[in-house]
Amino acid sequence: KNHSEVTQMKTLSNLNILSLLAFALLVTFGACSSVNNDVEAISNEDVDLATHIVTTSIADDESGMMSSLYDAFSDVSSEGISYSTTSAQLKSDPQHRNDGRGRERNYTYSYDSETGIHSLEYERSVQNSAFSKSLEVNQEIIFTNLDSTFIEFPRQDRKNIETISYYGTKVGEFAGKYRSGSFSKEDDFLLTGVHSTSSILTLSGTHSGTGNAEGITRDSVEASRSYSIDLEFSNVAINKDTVKAQGSLEFAVSGSIAYSLTMNKTIDGVPDEIILEGTIELLADGTAILKFNKLVQTIKFALGTGELQTGGNQRGN
Repeated sequence: KNHSEVTQMKTLSNLNILSLLAFALLVTFGACSSVNNDVEAISNEDVDLATHIVTTSIADDESGMMSSLYDAFSDVSSEGISYSTTSAQLKSDPQHRNDGRGRERNYTYSYDSETGIHSLEYERSVQNSAFSKSLEVNQEIIFTNLDSTFIEFPRQDRKNIETISYYGTKVGEFAGKYRSGSFSKEDDFLLTGVHSTSSILTLSGTHSGTGNAEGITRDSVEASRSYSIDLEFSNVAINKDTVKAQGSLEFAVSGSIAYSLTMNKTIDGVPDEIILEGTIELLADGTAILKFNKLVQTIKFALGTGELQTGGNQRGN
């Protein structure tokens, strides 16, 4: 064969390889699209595991966003953390919430006057008839007054706090009656309107988490997924008068939280990925409604315990 023929054959061979690669990519992306966006591909099992994951990302007992909110409002100092009526009435139900959140152990604390950051590290653990959990917590909290000046002693200077900037991470595991798993969670939010001159607190920020979740489905089947989840708070408000009347945050918080959840499992050696998105509506009555984009089903759950509620177009435990 002459040089021209060889060159032409090489060119055709390269084109064939490129065509095969292009086709493979189209098939791959097409498969992802069908799994991620096709409602028919979302099973009841997927919805049930997604419910477990979202509720654990929110509930106080399960070290979710509500737990971080309580921590942000707590009295912090070198002596430890306390949740009391002196904390602007943002306290826990002594018969349930304190036991649910867990006591602090191996507590360390420091304050940086240049950055205004109060740094806390500690461990928490709970074991009771309802559930057990253990986790390590790291927090960085900045308190400022109406003049945006750092507050060094938030316990003594509580009445002058206007904003609370909170960043925290939690790594641990949880085991309950209907679900269990290991997790890594991160909260990054800003609270404004803490000062007595405001009747409404506003919350903006994010929550993210990764881990492995195991749970019992509506068909009484044990299932598991690895996951990653992102939450974004929008129009979230806390009514101070309601907090004073009810003695808890769960009955005072309202607004909407957008979420994006990615779940993974392996079937016969083939990885399967499902992406679910939607909103969580905070009802200011101790509960929230979980909604899925493109799905009619809604699920109501308690902000404190994460327990599912029955009734209407909702599913209970």
